[in-house]
Amino acid sequence: MKILLEAQKTEIGYQSFQDLKEYYIDEDFIEKNPDCWKIINFISDNPFSTQEEISNRFNFSKNELIEKNKKIRETDWAQDYIINSGIGSKYWKNTIIPSIQSGKAQAVLDEKYSYPDRVGLCPGLSCMFFCSFCGRNYSASYKREFGEKGFQVFKQIIDQTPEGVNKKNVYHITGGLEPLTFPRIGDLISYAREKGFDMEMQTNGYNLNPDFIEKHPGIKDLSILRVSLYGVDDHSTFEVTKNKKGYEMVRKNLIDFLKLRTKIKVGLNYVLLHDHLDHALKLLDYIKEINIESGNQIDFLTLREDFSDRATNISGKEREKLHSIFNDVQTRLEDKNLDRLHIDYGYALEAIRKNKESFEPLKRVDYKQLRPKVFPQIAVMIDAKGDVYSYHEAAFLDRDGAKRYSIGVIDQEHSMRDVISNFLDTNGIDPLPSDTGYLDAFDHVTTLFLNQLESDIKFGIPWSQGPIKIQ
Repeated sequence: MKILLEAQKTEIGYQSFQDLKEYYIDEDFIEKNPDCWKIINFISDNPFSTQEEISNRFNFSKNELIEKNKKIRETDWAQDYIINSGIGSKYWKNTIIPSIQSGKAQAVLDEKYSYPDRVGLCPGLSCMFFCSFCGRNYSASYKREFGEKGFQVFKQIIDQTPEGVNKKNVYHITGGLEPLTFPRIGDLISYAREKGFDMEMQTNGYNLNPDFIEKHPGIKDLSILRVSLYGVDDHSTFEVTKNKKGYEMVRKNLIDFLKLRTKIKVGLNYVLLHDHLDHALKLLDYIKEINIESGNQIDFLTLREDFSDRATNISGKEREKLHSIFNDVQTRLEDKNLDRLHIDYGYALEAIRKNKESFEPLKRVDYKQLRPKVFPQIAVMIDAKGDVYSYHEAAFLDRDGAKRYSIGVIDQEHSMRDVISNFLDTNGIDPLPSDTGYLDAFDHVTTLFLNQLESDIKFGIPWSQGPIKIQ
């Protein structure tokens, strides 16, 4: 028979949280297959464990593990439990499963060309913030001429998009430098929209005032607008950005934008630092005030843990405190001025909000684990010069050493296909110890997963014989 797995049944590693889903387990299956349950429970929290590690951990032979994987793969409730219930759920759903379903992970392993699932367009020519954590070269900016030249490059990329690409998710506008410093930003968004692409833009919001939008009406053609906040008040914003007007300008711009009542989904990005955990609650105060003043609501908030090389990890005691804060956050969402707000906790903070015992920071790699041919079949970043970067944090103009991760240039003679195919024909890029600074969270996780896939193949249990079924 099937029984409901109640949230408070902590003996199987699942603890109470107000909005968490309850999961069904098959009691008869577990009684007959206790070893399968060990695997199910373990990998729900540890998605990057190799088949060899699982074999050694539970003392299974290779053939025994293949048989147990087959039973798990054919059991629907087990699939649901693995992918959704544990602290690994964001890793499973946001990165691992999509890259398998799309075939991009296999293209990387085979070193064959495939058009990327994620293409970051980085049109910004400069930035008015000097954020303490940012990897950019503060003295570097593009010449004004790359406003028009960059527009032509991005149009070419959009025009040459192959059939079958997911038009809702493939392109997003981001940094590098601040996108709203691109003189044809509205035209770029409108052009992509006319070609059938849903466009998302991430911005610091400083220039997003009514006069700017009037001059660049194409901004209203966005599907999603993400504004990255760097503080919850004047002091904390200036501490990070070194811009005295940053806090008030962005706050006012958000209010005025929400008053337009467009169909655009509007959200905020925020990085929680270990010594400012209370900012999670202060953010809700900030959002509530904006919602009240605008007569509208911000749709989502993306919270992240700082993963930069200079970051101080959130300690065990801090994580206990943060779990309590997240419970308070959830209660606050019942407020009528916050009841439309969806919060995405990302890879690492999802574990804290679920109050699991293994309070681990973001999964990351060291430079020895970096892949010389990276994974341009999955994701790339492209600047206004047409440079194609294989890591997200490498796409900053004149960042020290980052040019090594430009895999080619898109121009009138070279398409995305040419750049990626030519790069795959080389020996790739020899990693250096400092190169992990060019990776964002997605790059770390994707590298871990691809390395895991290769390890499993060498061990003799490829993905197709693993515990996860991909339809």
